[in-house]
Amino acid sequence: MGVARQAVIDLSRLFRPSDWPEPPSIVAARSAMAMRLSWMTALLGLGMFTLDRLSGVPATADSLMTLVLAAMGALSWGLLRARRYNSVVWLLVGFLFGMAALSTWFFGSVRTINIVLILMGQVAAGIFLSRRGLVWTTAVAVALFGLLTWADASGLLAGQPRFVVGWRTWLTQSLSLIGVAAMMYLNRTQVRMAQDLHLQEAVQRLQTQLDRDNGETRFSRLFRTSPTPMFVQSERTGAIVGVNRAFEQVLGHARQEVLNRHDGFLWRHDPQHEAFVQDRRQHRRTGWHPITGIGRHGQSIALEICSERDDGSDDGLRITLLRVPGHHATALPTQHAPLEGSGA
Repeated sequence: MGVARQAVIDLSRLFRPSDWPEPPSIVAARSAMAMRLSWMTALLGLGMFTLDRLSGVPATADSLMTLVLAAMGALSWGLLRARRYNSVVWLLVGFLFGMAALSTWFFGSVRTINIVLILMGQVAAGIFLSRRGLVWTTAVAVALFGLLTWADASGLLAGQPRFVVGWRTWLTQSLSLIGVAAMMYLNRTQVRMAQDLHLQEAVQRLQTQLDRDNGETRFSRLFRTSPTPMFVQSERTGAIVGVNRAFEQVLGHARQEVLNRHDGFLWRHDPQHEAFVQDRRQHRRTGWHPITGIGRHGQSIALEICSERDDGSDDGLRITLLRVPGHHATALPTQHAPLEGSGA
């Protein structure tokens, strides 16, 4: 009982909407065309059945295969409309293999023209299914060919073959060729659309990179030439990664003396400094705080300080501005870049 239940669960996977790896636009375009082919197949099967009856073709089991073709087209259309793309491929393979086997049984020989339907099923599996699905389909096709050949050689088939050709033979061959061509066209459309989408994404990424590089160049130039003292720290390590010329002039520390160091040696650690540190920890952008800077020669410098954090994807940056009381500083830049002297 448990084994049977597990088998039902496994089989039910064929009827679940599948998650296709390609973008939705490709699936939509492919399913729309496949739906048209499906209802055309259904109409073709019904038309052939009607034509057989009007032309006086006996209603043998072999001739009634046209109704099976119509049923396959109708079911495929329904599954495509329900967006169960994986299911319709397995349905197509199963129907083609089944029609080939039944046609061989009723015709009486494995040399029936309908045996080509197995090859059509194999083409569908190779285009639309995964590698694992293709392997299983190939194994079933080989086994089915072997079984039908053995049955034919052993005289176990039901019909008596009549190797007479006519318009039905030509029509069967033509429809098989058209079916293979349609599947190849669908696959070609899929590949072309995927290539176009990848090209568009590459162009967009390149444009974004160019815009970012231009922004970084502008920021670096403004940073170096700004009259407002500034320095930038790594948010992750706290190390100083860049300073501008105004910073060097106000505090007296050369760029190489402060790079890769924490900023603690720049300030007098008093209540004003503690208030700034608390504000910096709690907020992305601080207000202006009075602070006492320590110059290169140990002199005290009255300053005001403001800091803003830029949260990057890898390592965020914190840019800090200084000003002498009574002077106005420029606004904090909003676009950051690797700075001169940062090693980036």
